[in-house]
Amino acid sequence: MGHVITGRVTLRKLSAPPWRTSVNAALIVIPVLVLAVGFVVFCEVDLARAEQVRYLPKWVWAILCIGIGLTIPFGGIAYLVFGKVRRPRLG
Repeated sequence: MGHVITGRVTLRKLSAPPWRTSVNAALIVIPVLVLAVGFVVFCEVDLARAEQVRYLPKWVWAILCIGIGLTIPFGGIAYLVFGKVRRPRLG
């Protein structure tokens, strides 16, 4: 009588890669949020100090800089490129 060899395959649960853990995600998301808020604050302060702006009223630029929806960087960038009045450098 022949022997039947049955192999038992043990499947180990593989741990998640290091970039997929919640701790590492927080370490990435928090600095990005801090940078985004800092950028919005910078643009709003610059806008408040500006004597005049181009193309749109200040209140519209303020709303765009705050970033209604997911436009946080784009509103501020648009203000800095298109709305900010640049003064010529002296010296």
